[in-house]
Amino acid sequence: MVRGGIMNLLTGIWVDIKEIIKGENKMEKKPIKKYIVMSKFKNQPNFIQDKQFFNRESADKYVELMIEAKDYDNLEYFLFEQSHDYQHIEESPMEDLQEVLNG
Repeated sequence: MVRGGIMNLLTGIWVDIKEIIKGENKMEKKPIKKYIVMSKFKNQPNFIQDKQFFNRESADKYVELMIEAKDYDNLEYFLFEQSHDYQHIEESPMEDLQEVLNG
């Protein structure tokens, strides 16, 4: 019984590994939530992550509703947008800078 359970576990792991190698990883198929709403208290230097969104309109509406709710008096909201993926090796910020400088 134990041997069968271990073999099923190993089989499942190998299936997951094969899917990742083939590029069929379920995580890669999900769209990126590139808009992040963060907040911070006026007297604090640290940000608190509130929520992530797929589009800016949803993030704006969320902040609008949070401001209307007024849970805290000294809370400020900020929108952060992922503009560059540093794991993407093909393009680097320095290459972009060289293109701008060279015209």
